[in-house]
Amino acid sequence: MDVIYLAFANDSTNPLPTLKEENQRLNQILEPRSDKGHYNLKSDSFASISQISSKIATYRNDLRIFLYSGHAEKDSLLLEGENANAEGVAYLLGQCPQLQLVFLNGCSTKGQVYQLLENGVPVVIATSAPIDDRKASEFSTRFFQAMNDQCTIKEAFELAKGEIMSRYGDIKPEVHSLLKKPEEDKDESLWGLYAPPEKEISLNWKLNSNTTTVATEDFVPNELLIDSLMEALAPHLEEIKKMVDDEGMGATVEILDKREAILRALPHPISEQFRKLLVDSDAGAGGQVFFNQLGEPRLQQIIVIYNTVIELLGFTILADLWDARVSSDSFTIPEESVKKLKEFFMSAVAGTNTQRFLDLSVAAREIMDSNNLSYFVTELAELSEKYNAKGALYDAVSHLEFVREKIEKNSISNDEVKGVCAVSEEKLAELFSHLGFITEYIMASVKDIDVLKYKRFITTRYKHNVVKLEQRFVGLAVRQEIDEEALDSNSVMVFKKNDPKETLNLSPFIVDENAFDNKASIAKLFYFDRYDKASDSYVYKHVYKPQDPLLLIQKQKHFKVLRDQFDAFAQSLFNQPLKDL
Repeated sequence: MDVIYLAFANDSTNPLPTLKEENQRLNQILEPRSDKGHYNLKSDSFASISQISSKIATYRNDLRIFLYSGHAEKDSLLLEGENANAEGVAYLLGQCPQLQLVFLNGCSTKGQVYQLLENGVPVVIATSAPIDDRKASEFSTRFFQAMNDQCTIKEAFELAKGEIMSRYGDIKPEVHSLLKKPEEDKDESLWGLYAPPEKEISLNWKLNSNTTTVATEDFVPNELLIDSLMEALAPHLEEIKKMVDDEGMGATVEILDKREAILRALPHPISEQFRKLLVDSDAGAGGQVFFNQLGEPRLQQIIVIYNTVIELLGFTILADLWDARVSSDSFTIPEESVKKLKEFFMSAVAGTNTQRFLDLSVAAREIMDSNNLSYFVTELAELSEKYNAKGALYDAVSHLEFVREKIEKNSISNDEVKGVCAVSEEKLAELFSHLGFITEYIMASVKDIDVLKYKRFITTRYKHNVVKLEQRFVGLAVRQEIDEEALDSNSVMVFKKNDPKETLNLSPFIVDENAFDNKASIAKLFYFDRYDKASDSYVYKHVYKPQDPLLLIQKQKHFKVLRDQFDAFAQSLFNQPLKDL
């Protein structure tokens, strides 16, 4: 069985907190699959020369990955009470015929690379300069999470690289293909991925590639997703709480009842996409695509759901920012946050890029915190804290981001697609386990408003033509509502169920095209995608059918209000319209 050996050179008398944290985090990531027999995980928290030598000798025929994390120099590893000569360690590792990767996560280990490669090690990750303990821990954590999720060595390195570069602008990890001794290379990058040209194929190695079959043997599509959502929604909905309690007492709850309850609970943009995963295939459907089996269609639909969730939360935050800016004279935005907001709007890349929304969420949190403001969706503050803690939620989002990129590049092979689909479904279930609060909110499209004012009535009232975006077996709920307060016309709103007077206008970031058509009775929602400066166009994509043709808001008279709204938004936050940025 493949062996992963993690050697942490911590000091037992005065341990480094970050090295201890890295140790715990990597074991937390790798132990579940080790327990399932996918590989054998070995770890030393206070590694010594004798421990490392013994482990390498014992597992030499099965050792696949060796990690050293701790202090180091260009020609030695600084172990507890003694230094290990790099040449000797390289010789030991060279006796391991199955070894694929040596990861030296210490300061200035680049000088040891050449000896390792000369001794037959296919791939080495090393550093060219002293590194901060916290950054080293973050890099290795992201790398091994990716490897555990069936990424190749190169893909895992790229993900860890992107993570570090996005957080620390002064770090520039690079990929190297060695043609000469590393000490002759003048490149100033910090982390490097080294492989000689004749062994570059090893960069495509995955951790126990055969485990994709193991992962899917007993996997039942939708089972984990439904269970996770039932648990997450139960504290917020009595109907679902009763089902969970009844099942806990041994009663049988029909799967169809669970499905229906979940679909009614979720906001419609999410519910409609989630529904597609639950529909059972029908032999007489005449070529219709179904998503209830592991495979490429289901994997793509999982990512569509992920995109829909992340973007909906992102637009809610954006609408929050605008409201906060308008209502507060003392509202300030740090220059770095202004830059991030501009990048979000001016992105010229077509298609969904949820990373933009993750960056937006980070920038928005900084702005809201600096102004002592709270979110309309108050639970987003706690969600942001959970994400920043880099636990299970962070890992789930990172994996789904990676899969999204692979789908865009069409780089998932037929052999691995079922395994990736199963893992991605587990990650989506983890994401939803943190989102039970979304059932506390409901979306609606306000088409138009009639003023009701009569001679004998002192109070003016308003008749709203509203499309409630609630899941129905056939269509959406269309109704008229009379209230003393006027909502915003031609807008997509979000309401708090426990206090319908509290609303947040999501337009122009989310729009209902049919709200501008008096003859249309249903909603046709679009998410804002980007502003195209060259054509002076606001580009939108269909929420329910993201592959449909884009909606371009240019000079159409009936959409003028949307352009005016964007101008007002940009003027409020940037002091100039988007076209002048």
